[in-house]
Amino acid sequence: MFCGKCGAKNESNAKFCEKCGAKLEKTHSPQENKNIKKIKDRFHAFPKKIKIGIGLALIVVIAAIIALFILLSNPVKKVEDYLTSYYNNYTEDYGNEELVKIGDILKSHKDDEAKLESIEKQIKNTINNWVKNFNKSYADEEALKDEYAKIKGILDEIYSYFDGLEYVLSYEEYYNYYDELYSLYSSKSSYFNALSASDDYYKYYYYNEVISTDSYYEEAEEFVNNYLKDELDTLKEGAEELVNLGEDASNTQILEAYLAQLEYLKENYRQDDIDLSLTTDYQTLYDNAVSKIVEYTKLVAEELEENFETNDVMDIIDASLDVIDYDTDAYQELEELKASYENKMPSKLTDEYVVSYDRGTNYSSYGTTIEEIEYDSYISFRFDGETKALTFRLNNAYQTLKTTIVRGPNWDADFTGEIVIYGDDEELYRSSEITKTNEIDLEINLDVTDVDDLTIEFITESEPEDWANFYIYLVEPYLYK
Repeated sequence: MFCGKCGAKNESNAKFCEKCGAKLEKTHSPQENKNIKKIKDRFHAFPKKIKIGIGLALIVVIAAIIALFILLSNPVKKVEDYLTSYYNNYTEDYGNEELVKIGDILKSHKDDEAKLESIEKQIKNTINNWVKNFNKSYADEEALKDEYAKIKGILDEIYSYFDGLEYVLSYEEYYNYYDELYSLYSSKSSYFNALSASDDYYKYYYYNEVISTDSYYEEAEEFVNNYLKDELDTLKEGAEELVNLGEDASNTQILEAYLAQLEYLKENYRQDDIDLSLTTDYQTLYDNAVSKIVEYTKLVAEELEENFETNDVMDIIDASLDVIDYDTDAYQELEELKASYENKMPSKLTDEYVVSYDRGTNYSSYGTTIEEIEYDSYISFRFDGETKALTFRLNNAYQTLKTTIVRGPNWDADFTGEIVIYGDDEELYRSSEITKTNEIDLEINLDVTDVDDLTIEFITESEPEDWANFYIYLVEPYLYK
């Protein structure tokens, strides 16, 4: 070191000049000064753009150092690093040092809701990645078991240590992860069982277990589909034959065909102890049959409604409901259709108020059987050798009356009669002469719009020689609004 006052050389650690005693300060040698000057001169000689670039580079380096410092001190990043370290190093006897550190971070931010939510999000993402990572292929079953045990063990430890803390792993989340892991593990285990199976039937059984829960193994799905191909072809052949109708088939015939097809599919879903209903081909056939049943049930219902055969509509809908699975969209759709037709159901004339009736007339809404045919309601007139009438109050509430004339059993061959119907004393209908065997139009379809009182009259002079009950009937007399 050189003295700044007298220029004498001194030891490098000397504090005072040995020659003049002056206090020494750090100075550079003449050579060092020359070197420093050269560096300064060179820097000043740089173009202005280079000087700016060097300055910016220094700023970027300083900013990166600051960002790294902030990142390393970020609690969310620390939690991610601790979890990653815990996963990478975990064994059955591994400690919980990382979990302790995560717990400390949570405690230190217990009053910072935003920070806790960020930490929670990071923990969920990390655990999701573990489970997602489990859904991959494995070299052998041993590797599969090891990875399953590892992830399950980690989840157990985290859940146990934090006691189901919502910011880390709640009770519901823990069991959802467990179910997902176990389902995947079972599927992948079945895959290895299929590889070592002794025959194709067991291969099919195990491969089917794979594709029911895990779409990862495409070869499993391919094997199952090929194995089932013959059985499915036979099933499809039989199903399609049932609906192979001519172009002139009615909607009712088409509906009956698809009802039969669905029954066939239900009865034959299992072949050689194999559940064909698990296949895409079977489900396509099944869904198509259901769709067609709904479509043609609606079409047939519309046709019957146009012909005032609303009672038959209900029977058609019920027949379709009987074969369709309960609690499905199709079942719900038909139930709604049924409800809409229930509102359109005709009223029984026999339920209306009776204004007047003659002896020898009868009516009932509880039905009767004539010549082994059941009818749900009827009006009857007895042959007594004189005209009989029955009047109902309609209150102008209906538009149409439909009923059918039926001859009673054991009707004497010489008996004759006529049915006449009046609406408020205006004749609306008169039958031709009715005998035991003559051909007449037995169907009655009347417009009863604005009719208040409806009178049905049976005109006859026929009377049994001996005491006996011989009747003529109007069966199922329905009123439509």
